Amino acid sequence: MPKDHNQFAEDLLLLFWKIHELDRVPRAGFLLRGVPDPESVAAHSHFLATLALLFVRENPGDYDQGKVLAMALVHDLSEARLMDIPMPVSNAWLGKAKEKAEQGIFNDLFKAFPGYYSGLHDEFLEGGTNEARLLRALDKAQMMIKVLWYEKEHRGCLDEFWEKPGNFNDMGIAPVSALFDAICRKAGKQRPVATS
Repeated sequence: MPKDHNQFAEDLLLLFWKIHELDRVPRAGFLLRGVPDPESVAAHSHFLATLALLFVRENPGDYDQGKVLAMALVHDLSEARLMDIPMPVSNAWLGKAKEKAEQGIFNDLFKAFPGYYSGLHDEFLEGGTNEARLLRALDKAQMMIKVLWYEKEHRGCLDEFWEKPGNFNDMGIAPVSALFDAICRKAGKQRPVATS
């Protein structure tokens, strides 16, 4: 049964009170590498959703557009409380604990709303569906697009981004791989290859 309109409005206000700071939470990896005034987590999510929309529309029938866009919009909302933890730190020191914290925070943020939203977030973290794999790959591509343009603007010391094969994980999706290749060509860089 749908909620009372007044209760829904109150729940929305509380959620937006908890996440409104995302437009001021900087992407920490860029900040730590000397990029002045880097994109915020909110800007990243907006750019990722735009990128995802273009990919889904270019590949009709391959992905559920509504699910991909919803996942893109909510995937980093937990960072309103957790902040943005750079990959080298989270991978080396936190591992699965970061994902567990993100999911717990997300569930708490959305406790007044249907489980659909927590399910989307969990699906993104698990990366087991076509939609989640696409979004995880595009999440990396969006980051590398920002690296490309920050370098063109002479903002920060970003060489290490080009050295990590994980930053170019296309999840086996050919159009995303082509995007990574185009980014590297535009930057005049070689795409790094993972070694076993």
